[in-house]
Amino acid sequence: MFAISVTSSTTCLLMSPLFWASMIMLLGVAIAVLIIILKYFVTNPRGKKAQQRLEHFFKQTDIIGEGEFWIGGIVSFAIIFICICGYVFSGTYYKRYPIENTSDSTVFGCNPTLTNAQFTSGLMSIMVSPNDDESRIFELLDAQIFILHVDFVNTLYACTDLTLAQIKDKTLPLAYSSCSNNNGSLSLVVQLPSHGVNLQFLLAGINTIGGIRLYLEGSGTEEENDTLEARYTLVDLMFAQVFTFAGRVLIEQPSFTMQLTKVINRTYPLQENEGKVLSAFWLPYVSADINQIFADESEYIYATSSNAIMSLTISEGAFYVLNTQQPIVDEAELIFTDMLFTITCIEIFGFIFLIFKLLIIPFTKCLLKCYSWHTASDKLPIANDERKMSAVRFLNF
Repeated sequence: MFAISVTSSTTCLLMSPLFWASMIMLLGVAIAVLIIILKYFVTNPRGKKAQQRLEHFFKQTDIIGEGEFWIGGIVSFAIIFICICGYVFSGTYYKRYPIENTSDSTVFGCNPTLTNAQFTSGLMSIMVSPNDDESRIFELLDAQIFILHVDFVNTLYACTDLTLAQIKDKTLPLAYSSCSNNNGSLSLVVQLPSHGVNLQFLLAGINTIGGIRLYLEGSGTEEENDTLEARYTLVDLMFAQVFTFAGRVLIEQPSFTMQLTKVINRTYPLQENEGKVLSAFWLPYVSADINQIFADESEYIYATSSNAIMSLTISEGAFYVLNTQQPIVDEAELIFTDMLFTITCIEIFGFIFLIFKLLIIPFTKCLLKCYSWHTASDKLPIANDERKMSAVRFLNF
């Protein structure tokens, strides 16, 4: 807020409180020069009266020397301006929490990324029981329904060639919601029975598949709990990943593994009377070796099966991510910091005035007095010589 560098833009310079405080100080210097001119170089009674009124006014506003110096009143206006800028800055900074509600502000034009938020992140085991206010967000995550979209790209397979099954201790048929094939693509939509499932896609025939696209979605929800003073948000799940390899086709029995990781975001309230916010979403990750699931023409000619079988295993990870967001400055710290900033500004300028009063001004007066005494002592012998010469001339006359 108070930094001005060589690389600062014109906008940052015009927004800097230090720049405007310097302008006020320059105006104060001009007023001080005016008072000195009226006091020592103007003999008009109106000028003297104006000079006395200015001195009286600035002595009344002197918060540094407690009304002793009129120059302290001029400096006091710069201090007041700096303190007001500090209050505006701290108030705006205090409200820049959480980051989801942060909007651009002219006060932060030179550093719009500055926020009143600190973050911590940790990896937690799902075997550890969550806190009471976190249990509900886990329930919402576990209850979220997943819809899986599978697109087989650049293939001649049709919906009549497709059979979907769920692998448990034995193979069970699984009905899909919809299926369509057009423009060389076969698209399948299925609602997953659970978050942990092992699926098998059987495609009858000897056709090739150029690529595959997996898309997992789930609807979010929001709810509030007045007892726990918390608001829960389940974020919509929208995840897609495409697997292709230029010049190659999918092998007859490709295998994919999708791991789901829970991500919990906990936002603490800015004020005590506000409720906490917990949001969560699933973070999928699909692992598959492209070099192993795609084959070129020379490798594919050795395929002997008349069917293509794709396996997809979906499971939940053993850990979840817990992100917390807390305010750096609360209301009590803000008030204390503003008071401390004000006192510091006054004391710094007061210390400077004290140095001038006890050291610089007496030292300057001493130098002037020594200079005056030295000048007077140099003129005294010259005056005595002139008197002697006058007496001699008088006697000769």
